[in-house]
Amino acid sequence: MNHFSKRLTTELSVSFIIIAALIGGIFFFKGNIDTYAKDTILARSNLIHISNGILESSLLESQYNKIAGYQDLLNNIVPSYYDLINLNKDLQSLAAAQNLSYSFSFAGENPKTQSGFGSVNFNLSVSSMDLNALLSFLNSLEHFKYLNTINGVTFQSGNDGSITMAVRGEVFYH
Repeated sequence: MNHFSKRLTTELSVSFIIIAALIGGIFFFKGNIDTYAKDTILARSNLIHISNGILESSLLESQYNKIAGYQDLLNNIVPSYYDLINLNKDLQSLAAAQNLSYSFSFAGENPKTQSGFGSVNFNLSVSSMDLNALLSFLNSLEHFKYLNTINGVTFQSGNDGSITMAVRGEVFYH
């Protein structure tokens, strides 16, 4: 029995070591699996967050690309403040196209705000013997290359048959 008990003891010892190793492995992997599962959930959450950010960025870029052309158009219609230095000459060329006598004066400024445009107020006076030339000038002023408003128009006839049109308006700038 000696040989039998040695062999039984050896096999039981080996079995016990294998079972102990399996139980140790189960506890070790169970702890790591929980950690890995938490890390995987966190990584998945971060991936979703990053994917949403990329999607939002892509949408913003496509919206920007749609309005980029309009921004150039707006910059052409609404000049910068320093582009208005030639406002007098631009209006004078409109009057010259209709052969009108012309006078111009600045009438103040409304500064640009954080959410809106600024404007430069002006008064101009044009004279002619032909009412149609004055009305054509007024039409040209309404379709002027810069965004503007006409705040008032008055007509006055002179003793010599000439008609003088006084215009109050403002031109906007960014």
